[in-house]
Amino acid sequence: MPDLPVRGRPVGSRNRLTKETLALVGEGPTPVAYLLSLMRDETKPQDVRLQAARYAAPYLHSRPQPEPRLITFALPENICSPEALNQIHANVLKSVAEGELSLDEGKEISVILENQRRIMETTDIAVRLTKLEAGQDER
Repeated sequence: MPDLPVRGRPVGSRNRLTKETLALVGEGPTPVAYLLSLMRDETKPQDVRLQAARYAAPYLHSRPQPEPRLITFALPENICSPEALNQIHANVLKSVAEGELSLDEGKEISVILENQRRIMETTDIAVRLTKLEAGQDER
């Protein structure tokens, strides 16, 4: 395939606004570096140092994710039947409707149940296909 001419700015090059901003800043410290220097300066008042740390933190640390809630519930003995999956799904729906589970928690459990249904379906199809193929071989 022939090389096509490349249009636009080369990869990694800076646009005009970025170049102008960097020219204004010059060789001085970046805003985050300035905030960190304020935070570390023990001669500054404590409230100034805390405010500098507060403003610099989002640039240095990601926001912690909340711990997910652990959910336990009873399952039927045999979860490999369509009836059992229907019952479990109905119980999840009821728990969401009654506010025992959040909508997101209910969705996540439903995804797990759907995966179980697909596994059961695939297994059933494989068994049926094996029986059909065995019947074809006898003829």
